[in-house]
Amino acid sequence: MSSMISAFTTKMRGASEERTPTLSELCGDAAKHVAEARIALFSEAVDTDGALDHLNQAIFLLQRLSAHGRAMGLTGSQKKTQSA
Repeated sequence: MSSMISAFTTKMRGASEERTPTLSELCGDAAKHVAEARIALFSEAVDTDGALDHLNQAIFLLQRLSAHGRAMGLTGSQKKTQSA
C-alpha cells in the first residue's frame, strides 16, 4: 500500500514540496505495472501475489486518471458537436 501512496505524489529532489504527477506519467506508470504483472505471471517462477499487487497499483493509477478527467468535466458520453 505504501507504493500506492508514493505513486499518488512524488517529492521533488532538493525541495520540501510534493508535486502531482502528470497525466502521461500516470499512464506510463499504469502501463509499467501491467507489464510487470504479465512478467510475474508468465515467468518461470510464477508470482501471483506480485502480479496482483502490480495490477492493483495499475487500477489505482487509472482510477486517479479517471477522477482527473471527471474533475476536468470530461466524460465518455459527451455528445460531439456537428459543424455546419
